Amino acid sequence: METTLSVSPSVSFPFEVKLSFQPFVAFLKAQQEKNATNAALSGLYDHLLEQFENVPTADETPLEEIIGPDRLASLFQLASLAVMPLSATGQNVAYTFGLPVPMKILYQSARFTHLIEQFPDLLSELPKDICAEDKLRFLYQLVLEKCYKIPPVKNANPSFRFQKHKNGLTRYFRIDINNTFIEPHLNRSLPELQPSWVDFANGTGPLPEPEEQLPLGEFTSEGFAFFVVEDITEAETVQQLQAVFTHLHSDAEPVIYRRFETALRNLVGQTDLQISIVPFSQVNGFYVHQPEVSARSVFFRHSSTVIDGYDPATQAIIHNLILNPAPLLFPDLKGLPGNEQQLLTKKGIRSFAFYPVVNGSEMLGVLEMASPHSTAFGDNVLERIQRVIPLVQELLRYQLHQFKQNLERLIKTKFTPLQPAVEWKFNEVAWEYLRLDNKESFNSEATQVRFPQVYPLYGAIDIRNSSNERYKAVRQDFADQLDTIQTLLGQAELPDELALPNQLMATAYSWQNKLTAGLNPEDELGISDFLALEVNPYLQHLRLHYPQLDTPVQRYFKRTNATNGQFNQALQVYERSVEWLNTAVNTFIEKEEKQLQTIYPHYFERYRTDGMEYTIYVGQSIAPQTPFEPGFLRHLYAWQLKSMVELASLTHLLLPRLPLALQTTQLILAHSQPVDISFRQDEHRFDVEGSYSIRYEVLKKRIDKAYIAGTEERLTQPNTIALVYSNRREVADYLPFITALQEQKKLTPEIEYLDLEPLQGVARLKAIRLHLNYPEPVR
Repeated sequence: METTLSVSPSVSFPFEVKLSFQPFVAFLKAQQEKNATNAALSGLYDHLLEQFENVPTADETPLEEIIGPDRLASLFQLASLAVMPLSATGQNVAYTFGLPVPMKILYQSARFTHLIEQFPDLLSELPKDICAEDKLRFLYQLVLEKCYKIPPVKNANPSFRFQKHKNGLTRYFRIDINNTFIEPHLNRSLPELQPSWVDFANGTGPLPEPEEQLPLGEFTSEGFAFFVVEDITEAETVQQLQAVFTHLHSDAEPVIYRRFETALRNLVGQTDLQISIVPFSQVNGFYVHQPEVSARSVFFRHSSTVIDGYDPATQAIIHNLILNPAPLLFPDLKGLPGNEQQLLTKKGIRSFAFYPVVNGSEMLGVLEMASPHSTAFGDNVLERIQRVIPLVQELLRYQLHQFKQNLERLIKTKFTPLQPAVEWKFNEVAWEYLRLDNKESFNSEATQVRFPQVYPLYGAIDIRNSSNERYKAVRQDFADQLDTIQTLLGQAELPDELALPNQLMATAYSWQNKLTAGLNPEDELGISDFLALEVNPYLQHLRLHYPQLDTPVQRYFKRTNATNGQFNQALQVYERSVEWLNTAVNTFIEKEEKQLQTIYPHYFERYRTDGMEYTIYVGQSIAPQTPFEPGFLRHLYAWQLKSMVELASLTHLLLPRLPLALQTTQLILAHSQPVDISFRQDEHRFDVEGSYSIRYEVLKKRIDKAYIAGTEERLTQPNTIALVYSNRREVADYLPFITALQEQKKLTPEIEYLDLEPLQGVARLKAIRLHLNYPEPVR
């Protein structure tokens, strides 16, 4: 296809590539010599050389003007035979031939033309999107590879990502540049190679100073480049969906849903698609209705249907969906009840999809999709949605976990006694509210529960590398299951139906190879899809149609049991080890905290993560009838250090008994200044007040990820206690107790004084790291 497309550069460079076929001729001759024994290939190269050796050499006038557009198109059509497989030279690949500097497209495939018709400005902004440094790095790599024979570190062609917006959707693209047929020349001896050039080209060093740079302006260059443009929207949007989960605990719920829904619309390519994710929460084993969740639902907010935990018919419908979790499609809304059809039609909806999301025998919820088009949900849309269902499962699990936490919090605040240390204050405020005869708002100043000037003590016990250990367990389970699948599919008596068993075996083998290289979230998603969508349906088919295979297939499905199946053993071992550690830590801290209340009344908060973290608030305002003396605070510092040593020893002694050897890290935040806390009625918990107090909360949330300044070493390490502080006065309060523990041989004499890398919003933190001296080695 004949075309010439010039893209204006945003930054000019003293370097230009002129069109020439001489480098390509050299390539053809080398290939011919390499394949001299193959008569057919040798004949092909003879024909190509005959065509390209007759191309004139350009002087002042550009070659594309000398030979004309028709012959230029013919030559590039021939060139495509040499650089691409025959099957890919037609409609399937969006490729072009042209010049990279400045960018000029001289010939393009039909697929590329189709992209240009969709996005007329497809490459027009690309030079602006690529920063000047990346452009220079490309030229450095070209000259170093061609003239100095130093290939780039990555054996891949340069590539750049960009995106285009159309009709409210975002499409993502990548352009790869193949510079095989570009040859730079210098009309004098090459300057001596400088290490700084190589470092910059490889991305491991900065651009050299002007007087030390590679003299690009003295080079002349000829040839042409081969560009391939690939639509990577699907991979990019899946990455965006995965990124949602890194912000679950920091972003507001509306932001989470907006990002998730936007990515799903981009994935299926429908800007007017309505999407909702509806969790099915349970109470005492019954699925229950949440009005605020149903209000977000496409279907339930327009429907009289209610998920009623006391309605057997509703529960039966849900359990039937668990047994048959196939997507329910309603083109033209046919199949929906009449009332719902009318309500949805009035809202401009013409088709609806209802996707049950099930985990084993549990209904997590549904993914709903509604469209103003009656044919919106074709097979291609469902295939794309199926690939991200595991991510939808994670979002639903998060919602269900939030519901469970809210339920537990409500039970704790409404149906169990408050902590005795602060109960008196709530009684006081409640009486004040009643005394005013409910004339004051319950959020007024008179009914606020505040404790000013209380001292916080924070500690955390964390399981080291818990995420990595979980991934290793999942990888082991997948490997066992894939190995069993290959054995099962390799049986001689297995029916050969359209070579499906061989295809499944090949796919299983491919996934095993990827597991060997390591598991990432995308691979975990891919393997789960393969097992659920390809292997399991085929094995169920064998059970129904080939009774002689029922026993081995039944045996396989028994081993997939999430609780006791062999294919979940490694993950179960990991989860049991985490549970044992958490139980030991929480039992210890509960017992200790009860004794601590006898020293001085205080408010105690505990949070369970992959380990456990706690905050103690203590001060005169919490116990106004008991004088608060400095000695109480020193006693708490001593307890905090002593309890951390004992907790570390406890988890260390557990090591040989754990199903999986997991170690813990110990962390204390020293904070000698008091803070103000108040009870937030909207969240039914205490929170800090004032900018200085809020800084303390920020510190608590971020110090567990701290690194030692100038290194890549995490502060928290097994067999140590890290104590973080802002000034020496804070750590000085702990030093006498550290000395006492060293004299008792519970800590080694070594103390590391460390500076920490800045954290987000926090700088100039310091830490000391203490080394534990266990009474005897673990056997």
